[in-house]
Amino acid sequence: MFQWWYTRGWHLYLRHFIDQLKNAVDFFSVGLLVRHLFAPFRQISAGQIVSSDLSTKFSALIDRLFSRVIGTIVRLFLLVVGTIVIILRAIFGAIIAVLWPLTPFLIVVCLFCALIQVRF
Repeated sequence: MFQWWYTRGWHLYLRHFIDQLKNAVDFFSVGLLVRHLFAPFRQISAGQIVSSDLSTKFSALIDRLFSRVIGTIVRLFLLVVGTIVIILRAIFGAIIAVLWPLTPFLIVVCLFCALIQVRF
């Protein structure tokens, strides 16, 4: 048990931790969100306007501007949430990786505390 815990088990946990971080980064697509931060969001009707009518061009300009603002807001929200999730996963994963070698000793500490009747 101790041999697995301090060699293969710890290595498997670290590999799993790195895979989880990669999956979180891939899930939120942080790079893609940053690259397309000001791109239009689900723009359907405000394509290229060929007409020379000024009101039609102005309407299309407003549609595109509104679509870009909505897209920026949605992408910023996703970036903030994604960054928080990735940072929290990294912090908790690193804490577990540091505490991993100490876990078997906690059993001994708990038994010792039970024997001398220490109350927490």
